[in-house]
Amino acid sequence: MINGRAKGHAFERELIKKFHDEFGDCASHLKRNLDQYQTCGKADIEFHNLMIEAKRYASGHWHKPEWWEQAKTSAGNEFIPVLIYRYDRQPIKMVFPLRIMRDYEMKPDETITVDYDTGILLMRELLEVPNETIQV
Repeated sequence: MINGRAKGHAFERELIKKFHDEFGDCASHLKRNLDQYQTCGKADIEFHNLMIEAKRYASGHWHKPEWWEQAKTSAGNEFIPVLIYRYDRQPIKMVFPLRIMRDYEMKPDETITVDYDTGILLMRELLEVPNETIQV
């Protein structure tokens, strides 16, 4: 039997590696946020202006409302919450606040759930990378 916490940690490391591959130098600072275990309300992965909550579970089909609440709490009012989850033998899904769609009326509890590739495209649009991070 696989330890659930170890499964979650492995998923966080997998995501960080994927982000390094997708985003190059602007993701070079990424690592698992170990402060999340000492301080309540911390995201699993802090990626510039995105606060990412990662969940990995054996079975299910949709994200749990409490996962999204946790993502919103870690993001606060200053950052954009992102929930990334995967169930065994299923593809990665990403959840964003619907307010990222510029023409949509702001409703804080509504979300948009997309596949991994679409999520990466949305992250590229949403990332606010400090100038000193960008290599010219």
